[in-house]
Amino acid sequence: MNLPTIIVLSIVIAVLVAIIVREVRNKKNGKSSCSCGENCGACGMNCSCHSQTTNNQKPQEQE
Repeated sequence: MNLPTIIVLSIVIAVLVAIIVREVRNKKNGKSSCSCGENCGACGMNCSCHSQTTNNQKPQEQE
């Protein structure tokens, strides 16, 4: 491998690592990684994107 190839490869790896670190931090902070902007009703993927949170919600108690 020559020097330009190593430089480009290093940049690509650095970008990928930065993306992964950002996603892990967002997940730990409870931020969503989807692009619906927390307006899941208007999102076309609302059934699959947040299926874990909607299925695990407690049913509302009737008074």
